[in-house]
Amino acid sequence: MVSGARLAVVLGLGLLGACARLVDDPLAVNDIYGGLSPNPVYRGELPQVLWSAPETPANQGLLYTSMSESEVAAQYASLAAAAQDPDVVRSDVGEVLYALDPADAPPWGAKSTGIVSGWAGGGYGARRATSEMATDIRDAVAADGSPALRQYGPEAAACADNTLHRADQIVTLSQQALGAPADQQALLKQIYDVAGELHHGSDNGTDRATCGLRQVKHDLDQLPRQPTGG
Repeated sequence: MVSGARLAVVLGLGLLGACARLVDDPLAVNDIYGGLSPNPVYRGELPQVLWSAPETPANQGLLYTSMSESEVAAQYASLAAAAQDPDVVRSDVGEVLYALDPADAPPWGAKSTGIVSGWAGGGYGARRATSEMATDIRDAVAADGSPALRQYGPEAAACADNTLHRADQIVTLSQQALGAPADQQALLKQIYDVAGELHHGSDNGTDRATCGLRQVKHDLDQLPRQPTGG
């Protein structure tokens, strides 16, 4: 009969042998387990803007994060402008604020409790993503970027600045609207109008005076970049 101590040793050696054999497992060797593929390596300029940033939701790039959060803000600005119930208006305006800057959102505990946040936005905020994106673009241009970056980067950064200015406007208007003033409907209309310009710019403009995130993407799409296997 095998003693308890000897059985433990035998089991331990068996486990060590199994672990050692994992080295020859092609799934383990290639870091593919549970059906997951290895992350490709991004080889191009502005990696945090166009590929992956360390603190964004799902480590998405700053441009994607800015566009995603701005889209949420625009959607809820539209809902707030159309709502008739004051409580719905207040909730929708709160969502606009959270998508633009979580720090400026109302402190509603019901939205923040539980495993999954009740807010529609990703929690990073369009203002933060857009500001960091503009800084990264300017830094890359100043660091002697590629000819394409030097050509398109300044306009992309300027369009990001426009978006940041519009986000600031919306935050101010939204904070005013939360107080349910007599001119709330006029404020909601302004929020709706400016939120629509986050992506498209004013008058669907493409120059530096009127452009928005859509033009940022258009400009940065001109940069050569190639994600390849790691």
